[in-house]
Amino acid sequence: MDSFFQFFVAVLAGVATADLFVRGWNGFLECSAAFILFFQKKIPASSIFSRLNSTLPITVLSFLALVLCFKVYFSVLGFGRTEMEQLGYFLGAMPRTGYYLVHAGKMIDSMFKS
Repeated sequence: MDSFFQFFVAVLAGVATADLFVRGWNGFLECSAAFILFFQKKIPASSIFSRLNSTLPITVLSFLALVLCFKVYFSVLGFGRTEMEQLGYFLGAMPRTGYYLVHAGKMIDSMFKS
C-alpha cells in the first residue's frame, strides 16, 4: 500500500510539474516574442506593455510554483528515490509534455502575430 501511495504521488507530481513548466516556458516565449516584435517595430510600445502585463506574472508564478513543487516533493516529502516513483513521475509528465510538443509550432507562430 505504501508503494502505491508513492506511485500515485509521483504521477500527480509529474502532471503538476510538467504543466507548470509548460506554462512558464510558454510565457517566457511570449515575452521574448513581444520584445522581438517591438524591436522590429511591428508593435507599438503600448502593445508590448499589454503583452508583458498578461504574460510576465504567469511566467514568474509558474516557475516559482515549479520550484516549490520540486522542493516539497524531493526535500520535504523525500520522494523520487525508487524506480517506481520515477516511473510514475514519467508517466504523469509525459502526456502534458507530449501535447505541448505536438502543438508548440502553432503556438509559437501565433505569438509572432502583430
